[in-house]
Amino acid sequence: MNKLTVVNIGGFGHTDAVFRDLAGMQEAELIGLAPAYQGEDISKFLKLEPAVGKKVYDDYKQMLRELKPDVAIISTRLDLIPLLIMDAADAGCHVIAEKPLALDMAMLEKVCRSVERNKINLMAMLTMRSDPQFVAARQVYDSGAIGEAVLVNARKSYKWGTRPDWFGDKDKYAGTIMWVGIHAFDYINYITGLGFTKIAAMQGNFAHSERPACEDNCALVAELGNGGHATISVDYCRPEIAKTHGDDWIRIVGTKGVLEASGSKSECSVISNDKDSFRYPLPEEKDKIFTRFLLNILDGKSNSEIAQVSFMLTKVCLIAREAAQKNKVLNIE
Repeated sequence: MNKLTVVNIGGFGHTDAVFRDLAGMQEAELIGLAPAYQGEDISKFLKLEPAVGKKVYDDYKQMLRELKPDVAIISTRLDLIPLLIMDAADAGCHVIAEKPLALDMAMLEKVCRSVERNKINLMAMLTMRSDPQFVAARQVYDSGAIGEAVLVNARKSYKWGTRPDWFGDKDKYAGTIMWVGIHAFDYINYITGLGFTKIAAMQGNFAHSERPACEDNCALVAELGNGGHATISVDYCRPEIAKTHGDDWIRIVGTKGVLEASGSKSECSVISNDKDSFRYPLPEEKDKIFTRFLLNILDGKSNSEIAQVSFMLTKVCLIAREAAQKNKVLNIE
């Protein structure tokens, strides 16, 4: 295999992040695109570099049959993602899928079995782990400058902007913890390497009654795998006049110091007992996580770690959503 062939299914989500990596590769090529369901608008992706001039299908199943691609990018309405993953896996495709991977535990188990049965590589679009401020934070944490994480605070704040109608349908959207909160769980795990063992959560919709199933504020408390704790806040209430669409932030209190990393401020600052106060330099560009995934496939290397993380984070968010719905503290096993 000299070059990977790639197709895209769907018109919503973080496909542009995958395309950004794909556009810079000689080892992989986008060869076709299709909507995930009848009437889905995929026009915004057709304008991006790797997609210009490529064949567009009306039926993604026909596309999979005719093109027999090596990899399928899947990013669409959230309730359809698990079904598309299984269709692509049955067609022999490796998969880069929008998150979450499923909207309930039973479906998540089906997706996991499909991936294992078809022996494919899979990763969710965990795009935050490519952001320079979080890459820098991980480097600081790995250096030991702040010691072991004791307390973590994470924040995800977005402008409301324009949201699809299906954001108001609980069966299609699945909740803000699932769609946005998963990013915060991800960058906590990415930076510290810690998992989650217990979770409590609350959620509500105060400012966007036109989308009643879309919570615009969520607050969560989690127990970390080392016995430490984390808080996460998620909201859709960032002022429209803000310079950035999102405010992605983390603060890690360690046994020897504290670090803060901010996407809106593009910085990573550290206070350390050993090294005093300093700002850690950020990488000049985003980490090419999708390039690495694709090259591993081409080279026959394992992508099992990112697959495990993708399933783990989906499970954590499902339990967090349940904790909010039941007003209980739940264990994560």
